[in-house]
Amino acid sequence: MQQRTAYSEVEFEKHVENNRLWFNRFRTTRSFQKLNKPEKAAAFYITQAFVGLAYKYQLRSPRRYTAKSVTEVVSELFPQKIAATNVFFTSVIPVLKRYIVFLGAQHKISNTSTLVRALEAIDVGDLLDGHKNVSKWDPHKRVGMKYLMGYTREIDPKRVKAYEEDYNMGVPLRFCFDLSVNRVPKNIIMLTESLREKFEQILYEKNK
Repeated sequence: MQQRTAYSEVEFEKHVENNRLWFNRFRTTRSFQKLNKPEKAAAFYITQAFVGLAYKYQLRSPRRYTAKSVTEVVSELFPQKIAATNVFFTSVIPVLKRYIVFLGAQHKISNTSTLVRALEAIDVGDLLDGHKNVSKWDPHKRVGMKYLMGYTREIDPKRVKAYEEDYNMGVPLRFCFDLSVNRVPKNIIMLTESLREKFEQILYEKNK
């Protein structure tokens, strides 16, 4: 009888730790050096979020990644669940393409070409549109984007840190900015004014 696989926090942490070790090797490669500055800044958090989302919502380890699973993580789970800037989202595909090739060379996955083709088939514009589609954000991303967009004025660093770890796959809300914890978040937002207005209207409707 085939055993059903259940989510395990221990297994999740194992995948996150493995990714940390693999990424440390990836960072020493010429492939990593070819990324631009924002991509390098976001790279670790992108790989961590990818590995974490794939396990948490698909119960997939790297050896079980498929074209379909990779497409779902990048095109659906990232936009729904990760609170981050536009710069982060435009970096996702370039980073993951190089990282997948690296993992193939390290014999951590065996279907490199298939996964890279799946990533190349994802339109960056569609990914950004998904990220900016407020109606598709899950409740936790809504909270994170409130921090990020400056709607939460009183920032408690401990609460933000807990949010990042518990709901944002460890992705810091200000991952590539050298800012003090007391700086108003809206100073760093790279989102359109129309999105800010749309989000504000949704908050207003919810709180009437």
